[in-house]
Amino acid sequence: MNQVEKRGSERIRVEIPVYIGPEELVTRDISRAGMYFLADHPFVTGGDLNFSLGFAYALPGKPVKVGCQGEVIRVDQHDGKFGVAVKINNLQYIH
Repeated sequence: MNQVEKRGSERIRVEIPVYIGPEELVTRDISRAGMYFLADHPFVTGGDLNFSLGFAYALPGKPVKVGCQGEVIRVDQHDGKFGVAVKINNLQYIH
């Protein structure tokens, strides 16, 4: 049985730092509408998630941080960790 593709934009496999409170995680992939990362603990499906993304080399000699608000769309088991799919609802440039 073929699974219907629900993504509205292409995902890029890239590791970008994700900061959730004091915790630093890393994306597995990201698109303009969402991202997927692995965590040691589960997140609540349907829950709001405030986080920031760090781009160390976006500007020459100056790291860029983007603050985001999203929603946890899916949480699944992935090699002893929890895979978390997040829809990005809002983002803003921090520095």
